[in-house]
Amino acid sequence: MFDGSLPEIGDLAALSDAELITASAGWGRVESAAAARKLAAMAEVFRRRTGLDDALDRNLWFVDPETSVVSELAAAHNITDSLALFQTHRAVALRDRLPKVAALFARGLLSDLLVRAVVCRTTLITDPDTLAAVDTALAEQLLSWGPTSAKKTKAAIDAIVETHDPAALRCTTTADRDRDIEFGDTADDAGYMTLWARMYAPDGVAFEQRVEAMAHTVCPDDPRTMRERRNDAFAAVATGNPLRCECDNPHCPTATADRPTPNVIIHLITTHDALDDARNEGAAEEPAQAEHDAREEKPTASAPEDNPTADGYAAEGQPVDDHTNPHTTSDASEEPPADPQPAPKPTPAPAFVIGGGVLSPVVLPAFLDRAKIRQLRHPGDTPPEPHYRPSIALQDFVRCRDLTCRFPGCDKPATLCDIDHTVPYPTGPTSASNLKCLCRKHHLLKTFWTGQTGWRDQQLPDGTVIWTSPSGQTHITHPGSALLFPTLCTPTAAARKGKTADAAKNRGLMMPKRRRTRAQDRRYRIDAERRLNDDFVAERTKPPPF
Repeated sequence: MFDGSLPEIGDLAALSDAELITASAGWGRVESAAAARKLAAMAEVFRRRTGLDDALDRNLWFVDPETSVVSELAAAHNITDSLALFQTHRAVALRDRLPKVAALFARGLLSDLLVRAVVCRTTLITDPDTLAAVDTALAEQLLSWGPTSAKKTKAAIDAIVETHDPAALRCTTTADRDRDIEFGDTADDAGYMTLWARMYAPDGVAFEQRVEAMAHTVCPDDPRTMRERRNDAFAAVATGNPLRCECDNPHCPTATADRPTPNVIIHLITTHDALDDARNEGAAEEPAQAEHDAREEKPTASAPEDNPTADGYAAEGQPVDDHTNPHTTSDASEEPPADPQPAPKPTPAPAFVIGGGVLSPVVLPAFLDRAKIRQLRHPGDTPPEPHYRPSIALQDFVRCRDLTCRFPGCDKPATLCDIDHTVPYPTGPTSASNLKCLCRKHHLLKTFWTGQTGWRDQQLPDGTVIWTSPSGQTHITHPGSALLFPTLCTPTAAARKGKTADAAKNRGLMMPKRRRTRAQDRRYRIDAERRLNDDFVAERTKPPPF
């Protein structure tokens, strides 16, 4: 593949425009060929792992053989399980259902995007002979289509599918399957989250009217723009609260009695410096009373003690680290320069919303107005706790240190994760050096897919976790707080382990079960989608009226 026939990066500057275009196309073919080989390897390991005798016995497990192998592939590729699942299913479809299309892909003649469209649009074909005929027709025609838009490409594929199996058309299905709501985007600014939703039109209209009406419930003195009020009304609907007017008028005609706040908790981690900066920012308008109010009206932690490296603050139970600013006597006695330069503005201390990302210092004061502040203490050399369930304080520390699930590639927020004993209790202690966050799926994967052919993990005192996959690959994950709040990763007391207990026999009986296997689920969904085309097929096959 890298045979020297294509120019390398260092040679590009000397090429003409035409040669650069040719090189780009050539490397595009190499990229496609490499993608085909990657998918072929994924399909082969999938076949091996899901075809084992013991794997067949686990097909009804919640964490079944397919989940296990997909998690291993995700870790190897440093991607999420969901992305690995889509790629693996596409790989299996190319190998088992569309071998002629796969052969063109392996030669670099088809792009990855085109192959994705082909796999998707042929998913509903169930008859092997029909599928073989469609595969042959596609292989004969794909190269002759030339550059086409995504819409035209789908239409061309559908034309071939309709010729051989009208019931397998996907363009006639309803949009029910596309209903979804997504939270967050990689392009979101710090402290903000983008929401995207696709819903039934009546539901969308009702929601729009609800938000619009709520945005008009405040008095005319409210300083927010209509766009800002709609945004805040959206948040009020989510929490079940009325939209509060921000006019600060004690006799506001739209003021309503406070209602009990629903149990919705946002976990925000910050430092002492960021907390002080935010309080000072909020105190700018009322300097006389701001500090007093901040301490009197909100539940807060006690003042930090003399050892600041282990302590910090967090909104609703998530504190972090502290920083000191030592001053020496020589600093105080130096003569100021004749023309002093303004001191550089200090870098704002970080804040982090678990599940939401880094929070802008500009936004932090608004959070503190509604936050309960608690102090987090680093466990240090504290001895292990004498019971299985960690204390609230220890849970808080582990979640703040880890921030997300600690399985390779998983970004499930720590607040939605289980607290896992790396070495199972009571062999392993209930201490920070032996505890980590794992989402429920990866917790079950680690617990039930054990032994030399399962997942193994080792945890270091600083929170680093070393994973060994069933195939022997090593993956190292570090606590999510290592970059923003490194003092949380200060090593804790090393976990003392007792004699390792043998895995309980019939352990699999405790694994949550599925009602149907994944294969049965897929067949059910395909049959249901094909039935949506019944009227179209009946009309198409109706005999002529003469």
